[in-house]
Amino acid sequence: MGPTRLLTSAKLRMPVSESVAVRLRGISFVVERETAQIIG
Repeated sequence: MGPTRLLTSAKLRMPVSESVAVRLRGISFVVERETAQIIG
């Protein structure tokens, strides 16, 4: 029962961390674009 639950939690955790990484990447992209506009 232990290993199965561990596997399930890992499967559930992966999409969450991926979406967070994508969101962070999008935010950093917007910040870089804004900064470039300010400098330009």
